[in-house]
This record gives sequence, structure tokens and C-alpha cells, in this order.
Amino acid sequence: MKNRILLALSVIMLSALAACSAVSAPINQEEEITLIIRFEASEEGVSEFEEMMAGVAGAMASEPGFKSATVHRNIDQRRVFVLEEVWASRALHEEHFDTINRNGDWSHIRSLLVREPEMGYYQSR
Repeated sequence: MKNRILLALSVIMLSALAACSAVSAPINQEEEITLIIRFEASEEGVSEFEEMMAGVAGAMASEPGFKSATVHRNIDQRRVFVLEEVWASRALHEEHFDTINRNGDWSHIRSLLVREPEMGYYQSR
């Protein structure tokens, strides 16, 4: 009986370890990713930020690897926006992000906000 319990526990532990390693496996830089960014515009910057978000998909359409962008606006906190971008790869988005940092666009966006945006890369599984 004791051996069966130990065997069952071992199987459970191995299954858990396998599941953990699958979840924590590194993201392939060449797989399609979704970038989700949460912005909170300042009272002074919300009008310009709203205009910017309205044109974001068109503005990025020619960027290498850009696939789509969807803007969501919080219905209770009207200065909060979530931008969902889909890119062919993380590497291609990082190239785009480097460009907007170098040319000052990202700095201008940040000047319209209350705080730093929250950003994260996601993949469908």
C-alpha cells in the first residue's frame, strides 16, 4: 500500500513538473505575438491621445510584421485605453519599438499619460 501511494505521488509530481516546464518554456522570438498595452491619459492629454489611438492601425499598417491593432476604451474610466497589437514576431515589434524610441514618438506618447504604460507580450496557446 505504501509503495502505491509513493508511486502515485511520484506520478503526480512528474506530471506537475512537466506542466510547469511547458508553461515556462521560452517564447520563440519568431512566433506571432500579441502586445497588450494599458494607457492612462492625463486630463490635459486625453483628447490628443484619443485622436492618436483612432489612427494607430493606419499609422502602423506599413510597419514590417504588423498585423493588426484594436483599441479598447474603458467605459467607466474614460481616460484608460488598452491597445492590443498583433505582430508576426516579437523581434519585429521590438524593431518598431526601437524606432519610435529613437525618433521621439514614444516620448511624446508618454507625455500625454499619467504614468508609464503597462505592457506585456502574449501568445495564444
